[in-house]
Amino acid sequence: MGRVSGNRNFFHWMGKESVQGYLMIAPNSIGLMVFYILPIMWSVLLAFHQWDGLSAMEWTGIHNFRRLLGDASFLAALGNTAVYTVLVVPAILLLILCFGMLLAHDVLSFTRHVRTLYFLPLMTMPVAAALVWKWLLNLRFGLVNRVLEALGIGAVPWLSSPSYVLYSIVFIGVWLGVAYNLIVIIAGIRSIPRGYYEAAEIDGASGLDRFLRITLPLLTPSIFFILVTQLITCFQVFDTAFVILGADPPGSLHRAGSTIVMSLYEQGFVFFNMGYSSAQAAVLFVCVLVITIGQFLFQKRWVHYG
Repeated sequence: MGRVSGNRNFFHWMGKESVQGYLMIAPNSIGLMVFYILPIMWSVLLAFHQWDGLSAMEWTGIHNFRRLLGDASFLAALGNTAVYTVLVVPAILLLILCFGMLLAHDVLSFTRHVRTLYFLPLMTMPVAAALVWKWLLNLRFGLVNRVLEALGIGAVPWLSSPSYVLYSIVFIGVWLGVAYNLIVIIAGIRSIPRGYYEAAEIDGASGLDRFLRITLPLLTPSIFFILVTQLITCFQVFDTAFVILGADPPGSLHRAGSTIVMSLYEQGFVFFNMGYSSAQAAVLFVCVLVITIGQFLFQKRWVHYG
């Protein structure tokens, strides 16, 4: 009788709605804990140690963070990442606003037939896209340089010159980033009630006035979402830069195109300075966190909901 009573209590407890809810989110919660939270905590701990992955860990305090301040390679990577972000984010915003207005309102007669084309970069893996662009921008046999030579401009060392390599990575980042964000902008434009535009037309507002006073203010929630997500994505850029530069680029080319994530990858998995790599990851996390918090604090001044 005691066992039967215990079974009844167990099934009664399992039948509670709250328990079923916890069971349903348990797989996700366990995955979040194992693959995200615990590695983050372990990385923070490693940042204060010296460890090569095999020998015993040695406590170094804030030595790794002090070392960052004098590391020219890391500071160059930090500067490259900042330049990449400053160039990519505004370029994406400008392009998606222009294309979004054309595609959302069917301004051009052929837009219905080419709508799927702008989605293609999103279907392509960044590594595959970078490999294709690496071939297209090649100095000797790249299609882009062959076209430039046919126009009488001459070949440009897009990938082999420190003056151009970062801008080539920026171009690929813009090409990859437009697709998804364009979908967000088009959805935002189509969600704006037509009545606002009709009332503005009755009042004699021009197309530019309607865009500046109706479309743009009501698109600020979508723009804010894109701004936050794209800034985080830009600070984490790795795959395209790694493919373009290669595994062992010349020193000048490496300094001109390396990013923060490339730097921490090299320190952790090439030189096996796990502690120093974790310190760089911590700095990256703080940079992204501060910028994101700042965006949320200032969004009340320019984002209009409803």
